[in-house]
Amino acid sequence: MILGVEIENFDVFDKDLAGILIEESVQIAKDKDQAVHNRLRNLDALVGRNSTGKTSFMGCLSFLQDVITEGCAEASITKGRPGFANMSPDISKPSVFRVLFKLEDSETHKPKYLQYEIGIAPSIYKSPYICFEKVLTTVIDGDEIKIVTMLDIKEGKGTIVYSTPAEGLTGEVVVDDEHLPALSLYGKLSRYTNFVELFREIRGWFFCSFSSEEQSSYFHDGGAPGGHKHLNSMGSNVGNVLEYMKMKDEAGYEKIVTEIKAKIPTMKHKKNHPEALKESPDKLFLYLLLLRDGAPRSTIFIETPDKDLYHDMVDVLSDEMRAYTLKNAYCQIIFSTHNPYIIETLSPKEVWIFERSFEKDNGDVTIRCAGDDPLVCEMFKQGVGMGAIWYAGHLDSDPE
Repeated sequence: MILGVEIENFDVFDKDLAGILIEESVQIAKDKDQAVHNRLRNLDALVGRNSTGKTSFMGCLSFLQDVITEGCAEASITKGRPGFANMSPDISKPSVFRVLFKLEDSETHKPKYLQYEIGIAPSIYKSPYICFEKVLTTVIDGDEIKIVTMLDIKEGKGTIVYSTPAEGLTGEVVVDDEHLPALSLYGKLSRYTNFVELFREIRGWFFCSFSSEEQSSYFHDGGAPGGHKHLNSMGSNVGNVLEYMKMKDEAGYEKIVTEIKAKIPTMKHKKNHPEALKESPDKLFLYLLLLRDGAPRSTIFIETPDKDLYHDMVDVLSDEMRAYTLKNAYCQIIFSTHNPYIIETLSPKEVWIFERSFEKDNGDVTIRCAGDDPLVCEMFKQGVGMGAIWYAGHLDSDPE
């Protein structure tokens, strides 16, 4: 799961941080008496007025995922992106992404912390290339917690720790393709456990588009027959997924479908689910099916999951998202919303407020956690829900 994200010189962000980075996490661990700083949690809501950067925040992480899996050149033009030079506010300096992860160690099953950093800059021809890349982790040395650099590459050359972080045995690295990050290479070699786990974590991000405008037409266009293991981002292959589930484990399929039907009044009497869903896709069904995937995603990003849902169905979805994060300790859901209902049961530490002054085209976004506001925390402590606090105007600043 993600504990913190910093985005520098990309899209609408100049240097903005949600959560914490590795230096702050070490300081928190050393100073037991200091107040716990706010990190991203297993369930996080992004709130704020229109055009304040919530969608851009998810879009930046989608871009980062594509950089890791496809390379920065391809990532800059896929999914309708306009090219890297048009996404970087200042092409005289690199765009930088820093992400702190809490992962489950595959051997000890204990938590470990890795921070991934990458800088992307435009060449003189305005094509992007990777100018630097780092992976940092923490190790305990006696009573000390130290930050160890596992990977450090600049302009395609650097060093890598190819043993355990504590042993610190290093070797030289030369990446010949300036468009490909080293993580995309070493993350596929089983010898480099930390990089494999980090690569798998980023590759496992799921950007959900069930509520997008394009989603509705997708069910009428038909699709390839056969079973699919997982829902795609649009949910259009739901029939294929149900077919796969039924072929693999019919009893398990009936149990899951019956369980979901019981939560959605409009589906209680439907029998032929794949065909019925193709005719009239139920978005809540898609969400509940996604949250019951046998191989849960590392982080699920959802833009306005409450869109088109009746208020009592919003409560169902909120409860289901909470249950998912409780069941899967290292998994996470990050969603944006304009609906107070869906955040009513969240805590202040799980709500992130995006604000923007609009004094310039880019770089005037601020991100803050509701848990940093003493008044909000006191109201919540006294039993006032976050939805009510938001509706009463205690989260957003007054528009100018």
